[in-house]
Amino acid sequence: MTAGAEAQPELNTLELETDGEIATLTLNRPDSFNAMSPELIDELGIAFEWLAVQPLRALIITGSGVAFCSGGDLNWFKLGIEDPDVDIVSSVKAGAERLHQGIAALRRIPYPVIAAINGPAAGAGFSLALACDTRICSEKAFFACAYGRIGASPDGGMTYFLPRVVGPGRAIEILLNDPNLSPESALEENLVAEVVAPEKLLDRAREKAEKLAAMSPYYVRMSKQLVSGSLDHNMTEHLEFERDAIANSMATDDLHNAVTAFLSGGESEFTGR
Repeated sequence: MTAGAEAQPELNTLELETDGEIATLTLNRPDSFNAMSPELIDELGIAFEWLAVQPLRALIITGSGVAFCSGGDLNWFKLGIEDPDVDIVSSVKAGAERLHQGIAALRRIPYPVIAAINGPAAGAGFSLALACDTRICSEKAFFACAYGRIGASPDGGMTYFLPRVVGPGRAIEILLNDPNLSPESALEENLVAEVVAPEKLLDRAREKAEKLAAMSPYYVRMSKQLVSGSLDHNMTEHLEFERDAIANSMATDDLHNAVTAFLSGGESEFTGR
């Protein structure tokens, strides 16, 4: 079966919609503030694996109801604490492994991923938002690491992505002090690109998605890969990756057409070829 040919997965805790070349994934457990149950974690991995091979141009991730995602489902943890037959350590280890596989699949998506943060993003919900390429939040949102409030170690990529957004020193300050970061504070910390009124959030996310979807898919894909890998390479290695990437871009029809259009004063349209 060719990439992109798989049928859209059936999901219970998520809603996945595609409209043209833009997809929207909505966490859909509003009664629990979209907390990450084992089922939701499994379905995130399924959805991201599917999305990573689709011929799409942008993805929006948001939450249903009043929250983006409140983090791990405490009822899951509570069951393991109260029921001696449940090995909560093994259960959470397996859940974290599946979550991390999902985050890795999210990062393999070659097109822009926009988090439209409609409400609180706490714990692993904050981690999920950080794993996206860019974030827009509602005036009703806030961000919280939250793990320390129950004595749990961070997961979901929190300690990988947060230092890359705000710097290592500031990341440890945020983790240890664990404030509820308001939309204004999140904007100051560069955690979000913009803050909008609640009723405008999805429209603004769609507008941004359409703008990014119109860009060269090769350019977007390589920008994501190069920036993501830049902190893991030394300078000489990274410059070699940049060299190969720009050379390979010369073989794309998109570049040929865009150069011709630019030199003739016309407008270029990127098709992904």
